[in-house]
Amino acid sequence: MRLAEFIARNHDRIVDTWQQFAEMLPSLDGRVSAAELREHAGHLLDAVVDDMRSPPQPFAAVPAERPDARGAGGSEHGLQRHAAGLSLVALISEFRALRAVVLRLWAGAGFVRSAGAFDDLLMFNESLDRITADAVLAFAQAAERDRALVMGIVAHDLRGPLQTASMASHILAYRHPSVGEDETLGQLRRSLARMVPMVDDLMSVAASGLRGPMNVQPVRMDLTALAAELVSEVTAEFPAHRFALEAAGPHVGNWDKARLGQLVSNLLRNAAVHGDPSGVVRIALREDQDSVVLSVHNRGPVIPEAERAGLFSPAARGSTAKSGPHLGLGLFIVREIARGHGGDVSVSSDAEHGTVFSVVLPLDATTRDVAVDAAGANGAFIGAVAQSCEGAGGRVDRPQWNADA
Repeated sequence: MRLAEFIARNHDRIVDTWQQFAEMLPSLDGRVSAAELREHAGHLLDAVVDDMRSPPQPFAAVPAERPDARGAGGSEHGLQRHAAGLSLVALISEFRALRAVVLRLWAGAGFVRSAGAFDDLLMFNESLDRITADAVLAFAQAAERDRALVMGIVAHDLRGPLQTASMASHILAYRHPSVGEDETLGQLRRSLARMVPMVDDLMSVAASGLRGPMNVQPVRMDLTALAAELVSEVTAEFPAHRFALEAAGPHVGNWDKARLGQLVSNLLRNAAVHGDPSGVVRIALREDQDSVVLSVHNRGPVIPEAERAGLFSPAARGSTAKSGPHLGLGLFIVREIARGHGGDVSVSSDAEHGTVFSVVLPLDATTRDVAVDAAGANGAFIGAVAQSCEGAGGRVDRPQWNADA
């Protein structure tokens, strides 16, 4: 007897055996009733039999999406299991159990020695694998939609309090001019202004399912001045840490100021949160041919080499990361901002040199002449920022401008 016919004739027996087997799986944990197990197993067996009886197709001819009943059976099962709150492990365990039950019963009936048994085994495994893939894909897509929905709700709900706080800071400065001149209020307003694109990014990441490109709007700007401003900001946030800015001069280019502000802010805060509080967080800027290299260095636990590439994935956390109320999007957004500018980011970490995140940003060659002219104005700005930062209890190494560099 061919395997497809055996499954069709022994449908109820297979379902009964599979139900007993599946109920013992710890991954199901009693979340699915006996009636649901039987119903779903019956639909899956029907889909397998239909797939085995259909004309074989070469792998290249198999469509990416299967609109027929076979594909719908696996997809429907994946969606049902996601709605029931089961894990992906539990979903895979069900298919593993179904495969084991069918093959054991068929082998016990003695048909594995029949002509065509090997071909039947191949067809059965291919059919079950295709249906499993449909179920896993539907489950993963549903989980990703839920995650994106939660991110979108969080971002949406943050907008109201953020706008209220920003408006309150402006009203405070208007009603009390002396307070408006205080640098602390200035830091508050800059921080609130920086949060707006962050919330927008959270919304855009949620809408794109963590796969959309990061849009940038380049303008002429000085990266050194922006870095100094952010060092001042994070020093106020982490007064127990020391921050050092190292730059040989202004670095003027065509970049998205808001995006790069978010990039630098994420890297500095990441270093402060996960690094050694007694060490110095250093941010360095240097030109390398047609690019500017921005690096953030800190001392702390060594990041294992196997984890470094995954640090820039959404919601990734290394084994050395400290726990906190964060979504794990910081380094992912850093990478996307860098790539949006045609650059990239990398990380190195060892006990001798510490951890260094390096961002390479393409530099427009036409901006080199502008850098020297901007040295005077930017030097005064950096000095004022450094003075404010040091007054807040932190320390900033003031860059020495060199027009001949």
